[in-house]
Amino acid sequence: MLSHPRAPQTEGHGTWLTAAISAAALAALFAVRPEILGLVPRADQLVVQFAIFVVAVVLGGLAIRAFLSRVFFHLKGTGLYAWRPVATWCLYVILGLGVLSALDINLTGLLAAGAIIGVVVGVAAQTSLGSVFAGLVLLTARPFVVGNWVHIRTYLFSGMEYSGIVTHVGVVYTTLDVGGRPVRIPNSGVLMAALTVTHVPLQIDIELQLAPETSLTQLSLRLERHLHLRPGESVNLHPVRLQAQEGGQMICQLQIRSHLPVDLAQVSRLIMTQDPQPAPADPVG
Repeated sequence: MLSHPRAPQTEGHGTWLTAAISAAALAALFAVRPEILGLVPRADQLVVQFAIFVVAVVLGGLAIRAFLSRVFFHLKGTGLYAWRPVATWCLYVILGLGVLSALDINLTGLLAAGAIIGVVVGVAAQTSLGSVFAGLVLLTARPFVVGNWVHIRTYLFSGMEYSGIVTHVGVVYTTLDVGGRPVRIPNSGVLMAALTVTHVPLQIDIELQLAPETSLTQLSLRLERHLHLRPGESVNLHPVRLQAQEGGQMICQLQIRSHLPVDLAQVSRLIMTQDPQPAPADPVG
């Protein structure tokens, strides 16, 4: 039975070949352009110039499409693949300016108008463009990847916090799965936020009022034992402050990280039924 295990590699080489042939043909077209214009009457040179422009755009477009197809071939399924349309249009603009310049067309007025339009569009779309460039920074620096659990806190949301699993990092938005609900946060807000990144989601984050004599170490071990936590999952219990009211209370922060949801009622029962640490006896004598 015949098989073709090298078909994807052959396709990749064909893509590179298409880009190389198109670029070589484009260079050859510009090299012979003066000779072509010298062979036609002056009255027909404008038509020939337009035909050369069309052919050059077609060849350049083929080269760009083949080149980007090969470059982004291994980026499918990643956040960088979302940047393919942006890279395509940027290369198309560069191709158009290059072809016009090679045809001896004065671009001064066009560039001046483009600069003015660019300033106006940049001011009008400052927030969107900020998210786009922030997305590029996130995809390059990679402070987190898809599948990580992140906790985001930023002043841009009036101090609001978002916690969830990263499901997608796009050009403009980062998407979190927050309790089964997708939440899309602008990349500019994510870039300027304080991030907590881990592979284990934070299931419980609450404050407790405990007796001052409570052993936090024993309580943490009790919670870990009864919740059947797996490797990488944890119970973090640390004191925050003391209250002098009602005989004194110790305010503690309880954080439980687990891949599975944690029953808050079970946690409450474990805390309420735990035995306080006995006070040390006074020495005799």
